[in-house]
Amino acid sequence: MTTNIKPKKSHNVRALRQMVEKLERTPAKRLESAVCDIIDMGGFSLAVLLEKLPALTVPVQVVVARKIEDFLYFHPEKGAKIFGRLQSAMRDADISCRPFLLAAIADVSDSIDIDHLTIGRLAPDALDALDSNMDFARMSRAVELVVKTSGVSGIPLIIRLMIKSSEKLNEYANYHFVETALMALKRLGGEPVIRLLINLHSAEAIRQLRMEWRAMDQQLLQDTMVALQRADADFAQVMLKVIDLSEFNLPFVAMIKEGVSHSDKWVRQAAAASMQKASAALSPESLARMLNDESSEVRLMAVTSLGGFSREQTGGMLEELATRSSESLEIRLNALYALFAQKNRAALENLTQTADNHYLMVNACGLAAMLMPKEDGAKSMLKTFVEVGSDVLAEATHYLLEILEPEDLEMLIKAHSSAKSEPQRERIIDFMRLFVDGKAGPRLDQVRSHLSEAEQKALEILAPKAQTQPEPNLH
Repeated sequence: MTTNIKPKKSHNVRALRQMVEKLERTPAKRLESAVCDIIDMGGFSLAVLLEKLPALTVPVQVVVARKIEDFLYFHPEKGAKIFGRLQSAMRDADISCRPFLLAAIADVSDSIDIDHLTIGRLAPDALDALDSNMDFARMSRAVELVVKTSGVSGIPLIIRLMIKSSEKLNEYANYHFVETALMALKRLGGEPVIRLLINLHSAEAIRQLRMEWRAMDQQLLQDTMVALQRADADFAQVMLKVIDLSEFNLPFVAMIKEGVSHSDKWVRQAAAASMQKASAALSPESLARMLNDESSEVRLMAVTSLGGFSREQTGGMLEELATRSSESLEIRLNALYALFAQKNRAALENLTQTADNHYLMVNACGLAAMLMPKEDGAKSMLKTFVEVGSDVLAEATHYLLEILEPEDLEMLIKAHSSAKSEPQRERIIDFMRLFVDGKAGPRLDQVRSHLSEAEQKALEILAPKAQTQPEPNLH
């Protein structure tokens, strides 16, 4: 940009406003240059441009928004003082300006420290952008903002956009979007979501997703599964090809391993190629070094990736990390999930005895129980459920519901009869209400019909029989 305007005008708000208003009368062929001249003045010029932007005609708004995006791309630090105005302008200007201003906000947010409250306010705008007609280059920036704002509700939309973008992967913007979206899904949705991108019918991944998302709105789980179902038969191969061509195989070992055991031979072939290329980067040694990285995001990525190796290779590292009291609870919990992913029951059982945190202990118990033979796991988790403190009862309840099947109703009735105290009996009664409601369906009706008359009457008082509904498709 060049300018011949005197710098002293850069702090004269009235003069700057007049200059912005004159843009309406500037010939189209000179409009971009005129906007650049104002921006180059510095001072209050950007602030005034953003203030006046919504009052300009739409064609002029678009040119101004584009030039602001260009300027802040190269000089993002200049956006620190006008960050709030940038957000206001994006909401008040014509919708055609949103892609450019949102990209500018993303650029600025990368270069300055922003408090969690301010980042949180960006969430609605970033999520709205995912549902717009924005081009894929700028949509990538919107996805990055969604990650920063922890916008888990955007996961189904990100998946749908990935599917759409993958249809023209030869275009750079589409390819870059898929790369960005993969990283976003890894951060927002965790290991099971990216595994389901490769194999929607992976019972293990679905079970892990239900487990890790137990505290989330269950509608999000349903919406995510619906979004995944929109992918065609070639989508898994496309995803593995993106990983193969990219430089960041490291976080996606779970996807590659899911592909290795896929029923489609072409998916298996693509996964094998990715695994061969990634073997050096995916070594346990390189990941172990990342466990001590100063960034919690890097440590979290390393933890989840370690679960893709055999228990002999990385089980000891993960068990040690789960006991590391200086580490965050999120990373320690993900170490448990990684141990579960490698079916490392022995390590999880050790942690039930050595964990210094009740929350981690109950999760270790639950995950270990899920790896046991069905009857053993049910009995083990039921024992934990009746004995744990009320502060971790919700965690124990989740695992017990996950393990028990409708046919285990009689086990609960016997547990109630043999409970050692009144509080334990009351706890089991409360759980039976949840169980009967959550497992409602033909299978439970069949079990109830075989109970004694006294048991049926008692159960009917405790939890009236709900209208028969089809079994949930996520179990």
